[in-house]
Amino acid sequence: MSVNRCEPNRSVIPFSSAMTSVFDEFMPGFMRHWDIPTVAIRPAVDVVEEENQVTVKADMPGLDKGDVKVVVHDGLLSIEGSRKEVRDEKQKGVTRSERFIGTFSRSFNLPPWADSSKITANYKNGVLEVVIPKTETARPKEIEIKIS
Repeated sequence: MSVNRCEPNRSVIPFSSAMTSVFDEFMPGFMRHWDIPTVAIRPAVDVVEEENQVTVKADMPGLDKGDVKVVVHDGLLSIEGSRKEVRDEKQKGVTRSERFIGTFSRSFNLPPWADSSKITANYKNGVLEVVIPKTETARPKEIEIKIS
């Protein structure tokens, strides 16, 4: 299974500092109140390999089960989700919001020994747990030694 390195402190708009410099040259101070926070746009994931399976746990606090989708296709496990902006009349005066709004996706290459027909997913308390069973041939097998 391939593990992708997460870089949660990357900017949502990678060239935001360059754009701020361009705007500052022509309109000093204009971009100061448009501070773009650095946010994690991908959920944090733990991958644990055990004797009979690999378990992937992804943190997705605040999402409902219907906001999360797990897809297995052509040897690729994809976890997708979205968080919608919900505001009521009491929140009209929000000055700054750093909670991520939008869609995200994480993908992992499944190893050849993964039994993709038996993968299961469970979502509880903001944590998605995907269990990828190993095929029988991939599991360790103890061979009895006979004395002759």
